[in-house]
Amino acid sequence: MTDRLRLSHLALETPDVQRTARFYSSIVGMALERESAGRLRLGWGRGHHVLELVEGAGFDHMAFEVEPAALARFHDRLAGHGIDAEWREPWGGHARSLTFADPDGNIVELHGPIDRSGEGGSAGALRPVRLHHVTFASAELQRMVDFYVEVLGFRISDTMGDEASGDVFTWLRCNEEHHTVAVVRADAAGLDHYALEVASWAQLGRWCDELAARGVPLTWGPGRHGPGNNLFAMFDDVDGRHLELSCEMERFWDDRASYARVPRRWAPAPTTVNLWGPVPAWRADVSA
Repeated sequence: MTDRLRLSHLALETPDVQRTARFYSSIVGMALERESAGRLRLGWGRGHHVLELVEGAGFDHMAFEVEPAALARFHDRLAGHGIDAEWREPWGGHARSLTFADPDGNIVELHGPIDRSGEGGSAGALRPVRLHHVTFASAELQRMVDFYVEVLGFRISDTMGDEASGDVFTWLRCNEEHHTVAVVRADAAGLDHYALEVASWAQLGRWCDELAARGVPLTWGPGRHGPGNNLFAMFDDVDGRHLELSCEMERFWDDRASYARVPRRWAPAPTTVNLWGPVPAWRADVSA
């Protein structure tokens, strides 16, 4: 893996920016960072923002932090694959970004170093550690995987599928984490879910208790994924978007272990996506 990428932030579209901001402030523990003309940014109170909320009804973009010297390499790599990319100056003092679209039209931004001082949690506060990973639904799974591998340099950690149906889920890494982007086969393209990391299994339990106390039901979990081996619990935000809390994900040290270069393949079974058993109806179509 030549150039490592680290997830920086997501921009989500919502029909009611203020309502969604209140949800993420009161339930997830994010703080308002900046607001301008129907858009706002939420973060941890210091450092870079985590979410940008925009008026609409879909997915706006995701962004990755890369080393400054890597930006030029990515620009050349995108051009070499015939992919249109442009430099943008985002609003509110955000770093200049190289912006392009993946095969499903999801907008991707690459930018230089950011202030991550707000990550890692705070004493006495129950809030996530950081933004962790994104999973896209796609009717063109292989095309999406090829883009992230061949153009952006991701590696495949695991796949789920069989010879008859082909792959129905692929997990991709761009640093030591088992996955930062995943793609699941679906009838239509879009955001499947995204994840925030929490500190530990004990913290995940506290989160489940706190969500229950605030009237936010879990939609899946607690459980443990097979690919990634991470513990998880999921709930929906105010717009019905699937949000995962995750901890203890597997890490791959690509420069130290040969096994990390060979993707593993999992059977399409309920116990792949949750080693502990239950799978909700919205996930069952890929594990039957």
